[in-house]
Amino acid sequence: MEIKKLNPENYKEWDKFCLESDDAWFWNTSGWLEYTLNYKPEFKPESKSFIVINNQNIVAICPLILETYNNVKEFSYGGGFGPTPAFANNMAKKFKKKVTKLVFKEIERLANENNVKRTRLKFSILNKSFIETKQQKFNYLMKFGYLDNSINTLIIDLDKPLEDLRLNVRHGHDSDIDRASIFLKAEIFDKSNLTKKIFEEYVQLHHKAAGRVTRPKITFDLMYEWIKEGKGFLIGAKKEGKYVGFSYFNLFKNNVYYSSSCNDPDETLPVAHFIQWAAIKWMNEKKYRFYEVGWQVYKNSLTDFYSKKEVDIGRFKRGFGGFTVPLFMGEKYYDKEYFLKIYKDRIKHFADIVWENK
Repeated sequence: MEIKKLNPENYKEWDKFCLESDDAWFWNTSGWLEYTLNYKPEFKPESKSFIVINNQNIVAICPLILETYNNVKEFSYGGGFGPTPAFANNMAKKFKKKVTKLVFKEIERLANENNVKRTRLKFSILNKSFIETKQQKFNYLMKFGYLDNSINTLIIDLDKPLEDLRLNVRHGHDSDIDRASIFLKAEIFDKSNLTKKIFEEYVQLHHKAAGRVTRPKITFDLMYEWIKEGKGFLIGAKKEGKYVGFSYFNLFKNNVYYSSSCNDPDETLPVAHFIQWAAIKWMNEKKYRFYEVGWQVYKNSLTDFYSKKEVDIGRFKRGFGGFTVPLFMGEKYYDKEYFLKIYKDRIKHFADIVWENK
């Protein structure tokens, strides 16, 4: 077997593999890689992604980004968890085990070569091997020395009658949707009708809602291109001829991920509730299969600490029904002192929160 470094010249074959592999979703593609490489330039991101080839066929891909923050080098994605490797379909069990070991051995080698102190990886639950065939049943990262950081995420099965989907909406959300529907109109933009002008309105509202420019222009340019390529869509809520909210959704292999929203801070109507239901209706009509509404966090843990806002967002998402599944995540340390520092800080932080709330 041969290991080959990913570069823009072989993006096309990489993305073709992503389309074919049951282990890959949008997070494995070159598009998401490029987005992350441009997301936080202050981290000095550099792709260390690689391809595994056997008999001139790709048998595995591994997206990997080297980032530096606080003078520490890590394999991460925008300071968070990167996607797990993806493997070719229908490999013999023994051969797949061999390929998997090779992939994680190469991650280890690259970590040593680049003085990396930690690698962080997470699964995609929208890939076929998790959500449909259920081949990925556990956090296999732990086999390779990763500590479990798993949380949960919420999925809506869109393959149901619209009436049933509405019945699963929380009563309070149901009332908010009805109230907003009196004043708001939903406009949906996909590859067939999105224009630069509309997308720029979304970008400007995004900046207004945040109170600042949150990330480089190129990341928004990529998001526009994804929609034009059929890998996303945008929903706007209009009131009296003016957009008061937008939501952006990633689309890949007939499954959808709720990416982000921005609402006019001057608007008091429940715009987010209205847009979510408009999205569910449209996705149901288009026969999309699964919709990942997003992460579910409840209480603080030793590995993650959440603000009240993040907990409230999770509760808001649960109000649209669906079911919760594990989102497998893991981190591996290569430096004892760095591990001790991180975990001592986490333990102190966790203890402070627990005792402050007593």
